[in-house]
Amino acid sequence: KQAALPLVWFLTQIYSSHSLIMAANAPTPDSSTMKAASASALGPPDQVLTVVNDMPRPEPDDKSLIIKVQACSLSPGDYRGLLGDKKIIHKTAPYIPGGDVCGTVTYVPEAYQKAFQVGDSVVATWDMFGIGGLAEYAPVNPKLTVKLPQGLTPEQGAALVNTACHARDVIKMAKIQQGDRVLVLGGSGGVGTLLVQLLRSSKVSYIAATSTDAALMKTLGVDQTIDYTQQNFWEMTKFQNDNKFDCIIDLAVGVEAWNSCEPVLKGCREGGRFVAVVGQQWHIHADTFGQVLTTTLLPPLKRQLFNLFRWTTPYYKLYLGGATPEAMTEMLQEAADGKLKVTLDVKSPHSFTTQGVRDAFNHHIARKGHGKIVIQLVEENESDKTQE
Repeated sequence: KQAALPLVWFLTQIYSSHSLIMAANAPTPDSSTMKAASASALGPPDQVLTVVNDMPRPEPDDKSLIIKVQACSLSPGDYRGLLGDKKIIHKTAPYIPGGDVCGTVTYVPEAYQKAFQVGDSVVATWDMFGIGGLAEYAPVNPKLTVKLPQGLTPEQGAALVNTACHARDVIKMAKIQQGDRVLVLGGSGGVGTLLVQLLRSSKVSYIAATSTDAALMKTLGVDQTIDYTQQNFWEMTKFQNDNKFDCIIDLAVGVEAWNSCEPVLKGCREGGRFVAVVGQQWHIHADTFGQVLTTTLLPPLKRQLFNLFRWTTPYYKLYLGGATPEAMTEMLQEAADGKLKVTLDVKSPHSFTTQGVRDAFNHHIARKGHGKIVIQLVEENESDKTQE
């Protein structure tokens, strides 16, 4: 039953996403329009993404807040949907990409007026697939929206809202203990730059991370940076025999990392565990539900189930978490209090222009981002006026 829970979660979240998808794409009867990034079709950013000025504004309903968006951060799901790798969700175009946003509330349904007011600065995320965020105005799910703490910029809020929740929950799933030796695969990504900081605050004894940016990793508390373009972590003798890791957290590779990890990861009898955030492969194709089940979900679930009956291999744990208001509030406050550094990619924030949005997506597709990739929809001085 436990092995089936992630599958049930996946299917229910897909269906719950549809209301927001419809709200983001629904035409409005009046003539008011807005600036938005429009994907005219599914395909490469340079061919299908354009920032237009005549997109209909979202229409108020009784389910969604409407916010004036100030910043939007990108997640892997954003470009996977754009490229057509998730046709079970994005079957038609045009649509507005982007789901992790920060902005100012302009409309509140009656049912949520105790929690939110017009003028509130908020951050919002998505339950399964984000859509509608790269626009002047966006509908957001009130159940996945929280207020932005003072001390954080809109760009920082958008960068943290979803990513920080995953970093927190991965740490919990890994059951990190004081004194552990931990290897993070993908240390300089959006989740990785937060996760290594949480590991350090958990008082682990040693952190290694794969990255091509050793300077960034050092500032975040990493003891050893492994340039994955030059070295294979499983071949490094300094991590073998008596110096094996207690835990490996895979944010970047997939099944290849699991198949290769035993020389440097303790067995289950010694408490060794492998936490897979990337279950099978980094690139996910979801043209049909059958394809999702057979190529993306079932292989790692079988791996986890089979691993329960092994005595020598490390424990294998598949992560399938999601953001919650509680986690969002907690992690945003951690950053506002100065306990967590928000790392934006050096090219961020990108401008809200056709070229700026295309550059942001292309940078993400190339997996070149070190930190979170963010698009700024409102300039700082204009943002201040909006909040006033």
